[in-house]
Amino acid sequence: MDPVEAKCSQPESRGRQLTPESRLLGREGVVLRHVAGEHMLVPSVIRGVDLESLFLLNSTGVYVWERLDGQRRIRDLAAAVAEAFAIESAAAVADVTAFLADLLARNLAEFAGGNGA
Repeated sequence: MDPVEAKCSQPESRGRQLTPESRLLGREGVVLRHVAGEHMLVPSVIRGVDLESLFLLNSTGVYVWERLDGQRRIRDLAAAVAEAFAIESAAAVADVTAFLADLLARNLAEFAGGNGA
């Protein structure tokens, strides 16, 4: 098993596993906001904002979120992060995969195309 696949195959969301070939997109209604120097994902709601549902991002998280278009594979996102932030490829794969697993678990992102790839 290739090291990228080994690191990506662990997190699961509703019976689907993240793999290097998985493509995700931000869930409809979730927006990125920049407030007082902080970056956060805010799910749209009918009335007000549920502060418990806010998800703070660092610059790497913003970089990945802005590229979640359902077209890029995890492998591609991790390669872009490794290049943009000058980090090791294996670390980028692990970080991007963990971040995306967290977004899936919080219902802020979803698999593109309905097939997990």
